Formats: sequence, C-alpha cells, structure tokens
Amino acid sequence: MKDRLLSKRKMRIGLLVVLFLSAGAFNASLTKSDDTPKNLIASHDRSSSQYNTNCTDCHSNILTEKSLNSTIPNAHAAMLPFTPGKNSNGKCVWCHRTVDLAQGTARVEKSKGNLRKGVNMVLCAVCHSPSGPGSQFFQVEVTPTDGASLYELMCAACHRSLPNSQVMGESASEIQKKINENEGGMGPLKVLSPEEIKAIAAALAK
Repeated sequence: MKDRLLSKRKMRIGLLVVLFLSAGAFNASLTKSDDTPKNLIASHDRSSSQYNTNCTDCHSNILTEKSLNSTIPNAHAAMLPFTPGKNSNGKCVWCHRTVDLAQGTARVEKSKGNLRKGVNMVLCAVCHSPSGPGSQFFQVEVTPTDGASLYELMCAACHRSLPNSQVMGESASEIQKKINENEGGMGPLKVLSPEEIKAIAAALAK
C-alpha cells in the first residue's frame, strides 16, 4: 500500500516537472525569435552589429501609453513631434543618448531598467526655460552658451561628437537653412537663436 502511494506521488511530481518545463519552453518560444537581439546591451549600442535601429520595434507602447493623470498627455507622445530627428529612432536617441552601464554589466543584462534610462535635463530646458517656446518648468536659463557645448547638446546625437562630426565646416547660414527646411528632421532646432547657431558654426570651423 505504501509503495503504491509513493509511486503515485512520484508520478504526480514527475508530471508537474514536465508541465513546468513545457510551460517554460512555450513562454521562451513566445518571447524569442531569430530577429530579436539576444543581448539587450548590444541592441542599444550603436557600435554593435546587433544594434536595433528602430526603437519602436520593442518600445511601440510609448506611442499609445497614457499618463497616470488623464488630463496630462504622456511625455513621449507629447514631445515626439517637437523632437529633432528624421525618424523615430533618431528622435529617441536625441533624448536617450547612451546606455547606462553604471550598475555593472551583469546587473544591466538582467534588467532593462538601466538601459537608456537617463535623460539630460538640459535638453528639456532648451524649450522649457524662460526664453524657450514651451511651458516654463525651469526658472533660470541653464543651456550652455559656447559653441562646442551647444553642438554636443543639440547636434551630436545625429551628427556624432564634435571631433568626428559629419558636418564639420558648415557655416551658420547653411545650418539655419537646413533648420528652416526641416532637413533630416532639424526643424525643431528653430529654438536656437542666431547667436547660438553662429557659435555652433564657429565650433565646427575649428
């Protein structure tokens, strides 16, 4: 009798193990595919062959998600039309510049929470400071005034950092023309003053 009960118990445990493993394999088949990057860090790293050039492939929910307060639009949906960049990926990396590895590779690979989490608030202040066109969230001007810093803040996300810039040598009039024509999604940079554009051109001339 005891042997029979023990045998039934072992069969039940074995069945549970099989069901558990099958469920895991099924879930894995739903979440992994040949075109899904295996490494979250690599998929966010421009220098990697696994870099995903379309952020909304994985983050499409940001276009429709709602804020906790229904009277306030979600930040992503509200700001995308006013963000420089010629496509969704370009717009995303204009704010989310780098992958944050500060917590260590092992921890980051297990949590997407640290990927591109930080946004430089100075980018927000370009529009949301006293002289900007947006609602005033910042009480003082905090944007840089020198051309090199302005370039890194406003242009480097699309045109690479200043020493390796793709637009080295462009004049202030050329930059202004491209902004006016919204070339490559540069239209939102109309928030820059003529003096700031001249400073950026001077930095590019060097």
